Amino acid sequence: MMRVLTGNLENLAPQALLQLVAATGATGVLEIVCHAGSVRLEIVKGGVLASPGVDLRLIGRVFQHVEGTYCFTPGEVEDGGDEVTLDAVEFLAAARNAVQSLKASFSSEVDVETLIAGEVLEMSMAAVRPAIHVLPPQPVENPLDDLLVDLEASAPEELLLAQVGVVASDPRPWRGRLDREWRRRGWQVRLLGVPQDVEPDGLDLLLVHHQLSITRVGSEDDWIDLVSRFAAAGVPVIWSGPLGDPIWVARVVDAGVSFLLPAFQGDGGEVGQRSVAALTTVVGRLLRGPGVAVREAGASAAVADLVDTLLYGVEAEEIIGALLQLASTRLTRGAMFSVKQTAFRCRAGFGYPLELGSGALPRGVGLLERVIRTREPIRDIDPVGAGAVQLARSLGVAQLPQATVVIPLGMGSEVDGIFVGDREGEPIPDLEEFALIIRRLGGAVV
Repeated sequence: MMRVLTGNLENLAPQALLQLVAATGATGVLEIVCHAGSVRLEIVKGGVLASPGVDLRLIGRVFQHVEGTYCFTPGEVEDGGDEVTLDAVEFLAAARNAVQSLKASFSSEVDVETLIAGEVLEMSMAAVRPAIHVLPPQPVENPLDDLLVDLEASAPEELLLAQVGVVASDPRPWRGRLDREWRRRGWQVRLLGVPQDVEPDGLDLLLVHHQLSITRVGSEDDWIDLVSRFAAAGVPVIWSGPLGDPIWVARVVDAGVSFLLPAFQGDGGEVGQRSVAALTTVVGRLLRGPGVAVREAGASAAVADLVDTLLYGVEAEEIIGALLQLASTRLTRGAMFSVKQTAFRCRAGFGYPLELGSGALPRGVGLLERVIRTREPIRDIDPVGAGAVQLARSLGVAQLPQATVVIPLGMGSEVDGIFVGDREGEPIPDLEEFALIIRRLGGAVV
């Protein structure tokens, strides 16, 4: 990573900027310019070099500003021999204390020698780095099917399953194994009636299955109207049936069908298995939405570019460590889940007794699915809700506090993971910038 990184402090405040550079283990020179002045910080593998001549009060004042510019130039930094290396939390705390001491007295002396003497931990009151617990890549199998059934029976309101409406003359292919497999993915099959009675309300996707062309004979207009109504409502439609009639295919396309597939063959034999796999892929793609053609504007794009560049060539394990170390500067406990096709799997965390938890949750748990659908973080949860209870058990605790954050990981249209964290009941500070960084860091590895 050799590209010089520049940007505005409006997109990323100085404290968050330094913590991000430090968390990724970067080496180079960070320069910040604002109305309070300018600072030049030498960073070595994420640590800040502090020399006896450093003006902590100036740095403290600069880091209080949110207007100005920054520039990070990657590259080797020469060690003068009399510097002490501080982590970002220690350095920022020392700078804050220097500003506060200036307010308390008019002394012009800053006790930099205290830093060099190794007493910075007492001065900065820096927190001890948390122990990161990484779970095995192949977790122990959990009875997720049973858990999903229990949730559906005891607290159906806690589930958020994608509703897939199916209009088919033969309901048998849509029951049994395919129904169970789709439910594991968080999709619920709803068999519907004749086209005239099917409405888009409450459905996330419609699938029309015609095994034979004769199925539509005499009611072609009804089927075209069905596709048109769903397309107008923004609900994607898959048409699975014979495609040998180009005139009929053109009519269905003009009506607004989202995807055309040959007639579904069920799940028997190799052909049937391939048919199921193709259909499942298309359903998953359409349920995820059309995606984002361009990257988000403003702060999101600036943070995304900065994180992507800093992470160039960094191993996944190091990124996970950087994410959790950064999270530990704001939260007491945190854990990162990857979003799989049929489950949420915990990858790593700190503070939570993960060795006591199940480490997994089934798809369909509303608390997590809502974050995926909205792509927006949640700051408060219902601790006694069935979904929150199961989430707590997966983390090895009896109950999570109401002040728990749930943050989607990844940028754009894809949510690849979820971060969960809290301060053990204490109020959670504003996490807007933190959430942007965490989302991008997590999206790089889950």
